[in-house]
Amino acid sequence: MSAVDGASAGAPSPGPVTAFLEGLESQFSRVERFKDTVDPAAAREGRRIVTEFLTPRVAELRAAAGLPAGRGRVAHGRRLAAEDGSRVGTQELPVYVYWDTGIDGAPDLVRACMERLREVHPDARFLDAAGIHELIAVPERVTAVLAQDHKAHYADYLRVALLEQHGGIWVDATCWLPGPLQDVILTYLDAGVVYPRWTHREIGNWFIASVPGSLIITLQRLALDMWWQERSDVPDYFLYHRIFETLYALIPEFRGQWSRVPPLSSTASHLLQLSMMQPWFPGVAEIMARLSIVQKLSYKYDPETVPEGSILHRLLLQQPL
Repeated sequence: MSAVDGASAGAPSPGPVTAFLEGLESQFSRVERFKDTVDPAAAREGRRIVTEFLTPRVAELRAAAGLPAGRGRVAHGRRLAAEDGSRVGTQELPVYVYWDTGIDGAPDLVRACMERLREVHPDARFLDAAGIHELIAVPERVTAVLAQDHKAHYADYLRVALLEQHGGIWVDATCWLPGPLQDVILTYLDAGVVYPRWTHREIGNWFIASVPGSLIITLQRLALDMWWQERSDVPDYFLYHRIFETLYALIPEFRGQWSRVPPLSSTASHLLQLSMMQPWFPGVAEIMARLSIVQKLSYKYDPETVPEGSILHRLLLQQPL
């Protein structure tokens, strides 16, 4: 056998190589769809605007959250974290998923994720714009400003109001679950609340678990209330996140509770999305289950670019991963 023949024999077959490259091309084609949301300059400006807005309202926030007057103490937040953590496990946390038009009007990927949720959590609450109002009362001003023109920010408000009042696990409609949450979530609820995080203060809010009335959740809802009662602008698409970061900076008890929250990696929770255009292979589900308790996907892709035989193609067909 010649050297050329030997090299050819040891090289990957054209099929897998082509499939891999098609997957990369499909991923790159999605970048344009995120350009209006991922904006570092908007993040910096949004953080400045939110800080200027909330700083003179700290005393009001503290009072509304039941915190003592004054500067506050981190140690108090740590005690509250321990108290909230002790409430975990006394009753099963309900699982919520929301899509404003209901599952029938949702994109294919959302329907696939919802069916997976139904499979692993038959008791999950599937909420739409009408059903969620059976569980919480939303201020008229918030609905007027957000419900039609800012649906993503309306959903941001709904999730935190729902969890503050009832507690539970909020799973975005674009999340894929490797398995049931009720047992594995307990690992992350030492402080009674958890968000996925990129860094210590940079969170994602597409998955949140909390006992009712957790301080971090209550302060977030109060700050959102203040913002939308007085303003209607969105200086940064990730306004919720800028508010979280500002509350962390301004309120010691918030920092104290957050310091006791076990890290849930947002990076690990995006690996299925990063690989979803690649060829499917047996064992994908098991790998994802080892990486994280939840995987965040996105319906921002061109259906025409989904490679046949890819992980996403299989998911959209609602076949097991």
